[in-house]
Amino acid sequence: IRAAASYAISTTMAQNKQHCTVLEPTMSLEITVPKEMVGSVLSDVTTRRGTVADVIMSNENDTHNKSLVRGQVPLVEILGYASSLRSLTAGEGAFSAEYKGHSPCDISSY
Repeated sequence: IRAAASYAISTTMAQNKQHCTVLEPTMSLEITVPKEMVGSVLSDVTTRRGTVADVIMSNENDTHNKSLVRGQVPLVEILGYASSLRSLTAGEGAFSAEYKGHSPCDISSY
């Protein structure tokens, strides 16, 4: 049954390329990092096919000296992101992710 289902989907997509779109789950992301590490975190998010919507820098008078990065990233790209963020920010970064919806997937990236 799996082979038949796979064949049916492949055939349908090949015949109707202009009408078919592959979707993937997308997550809203909020990352709190020290402001001297914002550049490396922004680079990491874009490397993971993410988009940055907003960067809120802390005031120079703030005692916590943290910045907030908001954006979107495909779910598959942030699996295991907590350990990557910890190593990138020397343990000072934290993030939260929330399901946002589905977005068209660029199949050529796989």
